Amino acid sequence: MKHILLASAALAAMAVAGSAAAEQANGWYGAVDLGYNWKSDYKARSQGAMPDGGAYVYNVATDDDWAGFARLGYRYSPNWRVEFEGGYRPGDISSARGFARTYPGSAALVDTAICTTGVIRGAADPCGSPKGSFEQTTVMVNLYYDIMPESQFHPFVGAGFGLDSVKAKMLGQLSTSPAGTVSDLSLQGKDTVAAYQLLAGMAWELSERLSLDVTYRYLDAGKAKFNAGIEPNGTWQDPDTFVGKFSDQTLTVGLRWAFGQEAAPPPPPPPAPEPAPVVETPPPPPPPAPEPVKYEAREFIVYFEFDKSALTADAQSVVAAAADYAKTGNAARIVVVGHTDTSGSAAYNIKLSERRAKTVADALAGLGVDGSKLAVDWKGESAPAVATGDGVKEPLNRRSTIDITF
Repeated sequence: MKHILLASAALAAMAVAGSAAAEQANGWYGAVDLGYNWKSDYKARSQGAMPDGGAYVYNVATDDDWAGFARLGYRYSPNWRVEFEGGYRPGDISSARGFARTYPGSAALVDTAICTTGVIRGAADPCGSPKGSFEQTTVMVNLYYDIMPESQFHPFVGAGFGLDSVKAKMLGQLSTSPAGTVSDLSLQGKDTVAAYQLLAGMAWELSERLSLDVTYRYLDAGKAKFNAGIEPNGTWQDPDTFVGKFSDQTLTVGLRWAFGQEAAPPPPPPPAPEPAPVVETPPPPPPPAPEPVKYEAREFIVYFEFDKSALTADAQSVVAAAADYAKTGNAARIVVVGHTDTSGSAAYNIKLSERRAKTVADALAGLGVDGSKLAVDWKGESAPAVATGDGVKEPLNRRSTIDITF
């Protein structure tokens, strides 16, 4: 059967070798596999003892048989996919070989195999096979790595972990009996143990959705325990239970269908329309140059507090404006004249007006006005802005004038 399976896989590869297929898209897929399995011997060891005090020990072999699997998986990248797998691996028992033992009262080694039931055999008669089977039902989670997924024909490897539910039943005749009694040994039960498997194979993509998989699996499970008994037991001790483990290998051919592919990307947007031709218009002519500012003769008046020659904040602002005007217009001459009101004597007021005139002139020079263009004069109370009698405190007369000409 193994050769038939390999030949079938080769024919399938030849059938699809000439076709082209694109790399399968990410998404859900389902698969079924059918093939061939062969088990290692179940190395059974009893917890009860034989008449010589040792454990019952058997290597229980099975015939090669078929195997089947159903899988549901998801591809989440071109190389990686994960899946849930259910599997079934039966196998009929073909032999149960024991070890030669020495029993009390006999110096000879006596075979302890388990043979076909219901046969009265001599020492030289063939043992035959016990009846029974081992059936393995597995539930696994597998992780696969696809090598060169862009190729139509590509290998893959994987590993899986899960549970192996083993159902056992066996009935056979003990090949010998120290007491001369023909006895049958039975083994039966069901046990679920942890298991892992390694996978490798080849995939052929027949289309964007359909692939043909040839897969090898190596399964290794934990120790499974089954009940056992001997009838009639005569002088046999009860074996109680058998504990042992075995591995299994399978080779299968399967079909994998990608039914949950991701939606195709939207089509690219249409090309942008050609831009309308740009008509270059000549730049507007530059605006005419502004006519130069004409500076005309101007007078600035700086007012003082009573009997003071120091500049107030307002007076400083007036002096700054006069200095800026004179410098910007490049004045030809700046004349500063000091004045007082009629309060106080005429001689005192002459001196006070002098101080006021010089204070303003010094402030102008300090603000950058050319000193060579400055002229200073003072009038005392002789040229009031507002005519008053003698001895009158008039704020408008307490001043210095700044006359700027160009």
